[in-house]
Amino acid sequence: MRVLKTKISYSFFLLMILNCFFQNLYAENQFNKGVVVSAHPLATKAGRMILERGGTAVDAAVTIQAVLGLVEPQSSGMGGGGFLLHYSKGKNKVTSFDGRERAPLKMSPKVFEKFKGSRSGFYDAVTSTISIGVPGIPAMLGKAHKKFGLLSWQSLLDFPIQLAKNGFNITPRFYALVQKDVFLSKHAQARKYFYTDKLNSNKVFLAKPIGTNLKNIPYASTLKKIALKGPAGFYSGVIPKQIIRNLNEINKNSLLTEKDFLKYTSKERIPVCGYYRSYKICSMGPPSSGGLALLQIFGILQKYDSNLMKDDVKKIHLVTEATRLAMADRSKYLGDPDFVEVPIKKLLNANYLKSRAKLIKLKSTISKVKPGQLNTLNKLGLNVDNSSSSTTHFVILDKFGNAVSMTSSVESAFGSRIMSAGMMLNNQLTDFSFSTKNKDGLPIFNSVAPGKRPMSSMTPTIIFDQKGNLFALIGSPGGKSIIGYVTQTIIGLIDLGYTIQKSISSPRFIVRGKDIVLEKNTFLVNYEKELKQLGHSIKIRNHYSGLHGIKLTKTSSGNLIDGGADPRREGTIEFTAF
Repeated sequence: MRVLKTKISYSFFLLMILNCFFQNLYAENQFNKGVVVSAHPLATKAGRMILERGGTAVDAAVTIQAVLGLVEPQSSGMGGGGFLLHYSKGKNKVTSFDGRERAPLKMSPKVFEKFKGSRSGFYDAVTSTISIGVPGIPAMLGKAHKKFGLLSWQSLLDFPIQLAKNGFNITPRFYALVQKDVFLSKHAQARKYFYTDKLNSNKVFLAKPIGTNLKNIPYASTLKKIALKGPAGFYSGVIPKQIIRNLNEINKNSLLTEKDFLKYTSKERIPVCGYYRSYKICSMGPPSSGGLALLQIFGILQKYDSNLMKDDVKKIHLVTEATRLAMADRSKYLGDPDFVEVPIKKLLNANYLKSRAKLIKLKSTISKVKPGQLNTLNKLGLNVDNSSSSTTHFVILDKFGNAVSMTSSVESAFGSRIMSAGMMLNNQLTDFSFSTKNKDGLPIFNSVAPGKRPMSSMTPTIIFDQKGNLFALIGSPGGKSIIGYVTQTIIGLIDLGYTIQKSISSPRFIVRGKDIVLEKNTFLVNYEKELKQLGHSIKIRNHYSGLHGIKLTKTSSGNLIDGGADPRREGTIEFTAF
């Protein structure tokens, strides 16, 4: 992918040439350029068009998400949830919005007990109607737009509606994900939409081929109702009735009701912020675990000289150990703050993180990683994390200097695989622990409860430099791997001085329990022997991050802006024409 730069000192002639041949592939050094980086070219284009009409970053976010729900239904959509982090240039303030799904009010705390203990049982839960939480994206976008939008809500959905009516061409990635999914053809609406009526030799439906123009008239109808009535049009009337009817056709014991939709609210949460090498990092707080884990990792790594990060083996070792410590705390102390008291201040306390850092040795691994001791909260069971990796992230910078870093998801690829009203419905409720208590009878913070939001790993992040200037926007899909992907990208930006693109494109390593998973076909695999000598267990796999980011560098004449999109997916970068 490309790193996009220019300086205002370039000659007028050179700028004219660049405008002709590389339009939208560069940045000005003042906040008179809009920037969009998202997971699909059509979504990026749609966001850029909104910015060119004078829209804000939040205006563009509404349009981008509506398009992604059409062209990237495996990752996110109006039938899912997410988190939005907003930076207001005028107020110099970060605001976070919680659009996480909620469990139905009829949901039993023991609903997932019969599914635990096996992979097949887990997927039986995922693809059932009981895995579907009340979607939060429409309410969250509406709440953010009411506070930070400029253009009319209805106008923001014009392009997505027309695109759904006219259709888009199936991409190679879209085709591959449909073709390999073993559950998506299970229900009639999804089967008709994604597949031909032909079967292969194994009697499996064939996915519609690459390049097929795919129209989604039901989705256009859904968006039109949301456009005309606002987000409330999603939570009352025809849309929830249709969803509930479709779910009851599949399972007469489905849990969602119209009351669940009417009761749903998006919440404005206090973002969690901390410092690393004097850079201020802000991210999403509970019910997401991402921001707290990220800040814990950096609080632990703060003890170590940044020069150690220039040695790949030392970097992998230190980041892995810090991540294991943070993830141990995450497994015990994180949950929905409306139901449990998450000890945010204790987890981010500098002295506590120093005590955790002392557990790390440079020449060996920690023999047994445990959650830290937090006094009265010690008698808790550990959550079993079932999160999947199909999510999306996008970043936006508008000409006013406002910014959005937003992560959204339907959980697994294509969510529950159940389609209604033109949308894929999420399976986010399988992010809950399948048990309410551990084997010793201790309560689990992330257990199921009516109206509760499951813990998430989504980590939309905004970073500020030593002088308080906006420095970077970053985030990724990847389930619990999101935390590692974002951590490594920030280390690239701060410790190694990389451009945003180089930091995003760099090879990945992820902590999976006791294993380090090194990215296949990268130079990191050359360190396998050295890492094993330190005591690490190594696996080598492909990685499917989808990092998107923007980096700003303050210069004497203004701001130098870079955009970066993950080469592992289909993401693109566009700058406004003005």
